[in-house]
Amino acid sequence: MSLPSTILGVTAKQLLVLVTVGCLAAYLLSDHDETSAQDLAIEAFIRSQERVAEQVGTVVSMTLVRQMVAYPAYNSPGYKRLIYAVEGERGRLMVMLKQMDGEQALEVTEIRGP
Repeated sequence: MSLPSTILGVTAKQLLVLVTVGCLAAYLLSDHDETSAQDLAIEAFIRSQERVAEQVGTVVSMTLVRQMVAYPAYNSPGYKRLIYAVEGERGRLMVMLKQMDGEQALEVTEIRGP
């Protein structure tokens, strides 16, 4: 039993090329700058928190550990939870943030040691 060499007039090789070109175009056309700008804004927000500076000093690096999206009820707005590992010159912290859907404002919900 052999597979047909054409499907709807398109050969397997042509189909592979079309899928590859489509995936490459989707990747290149996706907006990478928006995500980077948002990440920079979040990092600047964390650096501006006095509690973070008091505990670790100058922030050296930050890594997004977890991002969760929650919708608590059918008619209530959802929110995003972000957990960042923050390393400073005097130690490390975990910083938990909350951002409501459709809002730019961030709220620090918890700061704790790793």
